[in-house]
Amino acid sequence: MRRTILVFAVVTLAAAMFIPATAAAPPKVPAVSLRAASGLWTEVEVAWNVWKETPKGVQYASGTHNGTWTGTFEGSSVDDWGAQFWPDGTYWIGLAISFTGTVNEKEGTLEILFTGSLRSPDGTPSGKWVIISGTGDLANLHGQGTWSYDFDAEGVRYSGIVKEFIPPA
Repeated sequence: MRRTILVFAVVTLAAAMFIPATAAAPPKVPAVSLRAASGLWTEVEVAWNVWKETPKGVQYASGTHNGTWTGTFEGSSVDDWGAQFWPDGTYWIGLAISFTGTVNEKEGTLEILFTGSLRSPDGTPSGKWVIISGTGDLANLHGQGTWSYDFDAEGVRYSGIVKEFIPPA
């Protein structure tokens, strides 16, 4: 019995040595394209209202913008926003931006989150932005950066990095 098991094991091992080994193909990884992003975003039309005010004078407001974009982002946007204003003139703001246009010659839509405040020592509104999602040729685009209000240009200067994931063929 022992000899039968030993012969069976040797035959199985010998047969296994003749089976061609197939190495697993490495997973296909998407290519990544990184580019600097910069430009100007200006408000075309603004509608808003204060919907709450505290006894200490803090106001809560919300509204919409229509915006135009030049630079890396070329197009227009509809922006929903909310803000908190303090009596000393400082504020916090958050914007959900629905952008339609082109980025690096590719068309589609983007949802961009802008957050910021007027708390800087020089009195310039500033903050951060991040791309949340995209559609069309912009579906694989991600990015983030900073923004600062440019009083001379009467708009927001943005800068940062956009990263495009290019699926493998």
